Amino acid sequence: MPPTRAAHRRVTPRGATFMRFGVCYYPEQWPRGRWADDAASMVELGLELVRIGEFAWSRYEPARGRFEFGWLDEAIDTLANAGLKVVLGTPTATPPVWLARERPEILSVGPDGRRRAYGSRRHTSTTSRAYREEAARIVSVLVGRYGQHPAIAAWQIDNEPGNHDSARCWSEESHLAFQAWLSCRFGGSIEALNDAWGTVFWSMTYPSFEAVELPVPTVTGHNPSLLVAHLAFAAEQAAEALAEQRAIVTAGSPGRELFTNLYLGDIDIDPRQVARPTGLGSVDIYPHGLGNADDVAFVLDLARGSALAAEQGPEGLGGRAWIVEQQPGPVNWTGDNPAVPAGQVRLWCWQAAMHGVETLLWFRWRAARAGQEQHHAALLRHDGTRAPAWDEAARFIREYERVGSLSPHLLPRPPARVALVHDHLDAWMLEVIPQVHDASHRMLVTAAHAAARRLGLDVDVVPADADLTGYEVVLAPALHTVTPDRIARLEAALAAGALVILGPRSLVRDQHAVWVDEPVPGGLSARLGARVEHAGSPAGWPRDASDPSQLVLDDPREPLAVGGWIETLTDVADDATVLGRARGGPLDGEPVVVRRGGLVHLGAASMEAWARVLGLLLRRRPRPDHLEVFERGGRHVTLDHRTRTIGGLGSVSDRD
Repeated sequence: MPPTRAAHRRVTPRGATFMRFGVCYYPEQWPRGRWADDAASMVELGLELVRIGEFAWSRYEPARGRFEFGWLDEAIDTLANAGLKVVLGTPTATPPVWLARERPEILSVGPDGRRRAYGSRRHTSTTSRAYREEAARIVSVLVGRYGQHPAIAAWQIDNEPGNHDSARCWSEESHLAFQAWLSCRFGGSIEALNDAWGTVFWSMTYPSFEAVELPVPTVTGHNPSLLVAHLAFAAEQAAEALAEQRAIVTAGSPGRELFTNLYLGDIDIDPRQVARPTGLGSVDIYPHGLGNADDVAFVLDLARGSALAAEQGPEGLGGRAWIVEQQPGPVNWTGDNPAVPAGQVRLWCWQAAMHGVETLLWFRWRAARAGQEQHHAALLRHDGTRAPAWDEAARFIREYERVGSLSPHLLPRPPARVALVHDHLDAWMLEVIPQVHDASHRMLVTAAHAAARRLGLDVDVVPADADLTGYEVVLAPALHTVTPDRIARLEAALAAGALVILGPRSLVRDQHAVWVDEPVPGGLSARLGARVEHAGSPAGWPRDASDPSQLVLDDPREPLAVGGWIETLTDVADDATVLGRARGGPLDGEPVVVRRGGLVHLGAASMEAWARVLGLLLRRRPRPDHLEVFERGGRHVTLDHRTRTIGGLGSVSDRD
């Protein structure tokens, strides 16, 4: 018997509902005679939610003002009659061809000045007033027709904004909007902009805001202040466009969940600007596009943390998140598109469950027979027969329900002891000023997050405006930007007794990408009793990749790789403790890890260095790299990402 809907609504001892399961479905791509059978099979599998409609604008409105909703009425009714709830997507990621031809100003312009052609998706400009008008028009029509429909459980606003490098636009409309945005930001004073950006460098002083150009290709690099400002502007434009749609849905369909799904492998969109207004993070999880299990774990926690309100601490339980697209097998867009071995989809789903995801939808129900995603796996094959992912999804749902019935204390995610501070402005800074190839913001924060996970610690990925005083440990890798508020929050955490660990590339520049006029780490160097001296590559001159500086901690027999970035410290105070030094290479013997009181500066970028330092400080032993351990209900639940097996979940475990 399939799980009942009531089973999905059972409540854990902590009051949180168990996970719900669903799928992405495209009824417009399949014969109507198939729909009822599909719905029955979804219920048989144990699904509850079905996402539809996010790419169907041309079926909703094949010509201006000529709406055809009969097929959607029937699709929703068919799903509802089977006992399923619907997540209805606004179709604004794929405007129809007729609209692009009628109003070409909705299309974005690339940095080469050429307007992007239709024929794909995400080819619109969120700055375009025409695009926003048309988006509001179609969303208003949809909400007017379906806003009160009892089968509609949630709305998805747009789809993966920012994906495919689509956030920024170089149209004249965007150019004028950017200039107006800058003028507002600097109080109408071009002198204030010039001073903040240091435009005296290379004689780039602007006589007026009208003189500020968009960062189009030039002879060498643009001023980093301009590049960071343009990224911030574009992200705000996207967030404003989503907010306009969200307001329409909120007014016409109250009481439903709202979200916008993001692919968090991109950095052009600030996820907090998108998720915080609804209190629900939403992410599309494609491990083959992200890298490895550590990357997936970080993104799952980032998705939840993106929804946290300001001033929240551990009581926020790390935030809420849905997975709206879960990879079910091989994909079509990573270049190599490897096979997915047996047991992998099930393990991905258990990883999501243990990281506290509330709802999981597989992408997609049936593999597409036409279009750009024909090689993308699904729960059903192209011919409608059950694919391997069906069996893995069915097994996972059965196992999850069994654990929920027999050992419900193993499922809820407890309050975390560790916070990792993450802000998108820092990611933009290091994107604009990389310095080396393998020390990006994502690499640095993932290394710290993965290290804490090696110790079996749950981690809240929190915003820079979080209340840090309730955490035992605060990790601040690549917390690049110095602001008085950030320093005050870190100081408050230290005063509350937290262990605060600054990672590499932290507290270096102000919000305009200008280096601070004080020792680094800015604002905390005096508290640390040391300052950063070297910051950059661990290799020396002449370039010799075989002899980089390594890190030695308590055991000189076990030097650790530092990754793509190393920082050494100098002017170390007498009452500060050097916990680790560089060995070999150009920085041999220099301090790399310094502690003074509750404040630690770790100048190595690698996960191995973070894990060993955290293990020493917290007196915990790191697990092997392939194991992900969760402390739940007095037990250890273990996911083995090498053998794709699970332990610690009682009768559903592969080993115990």
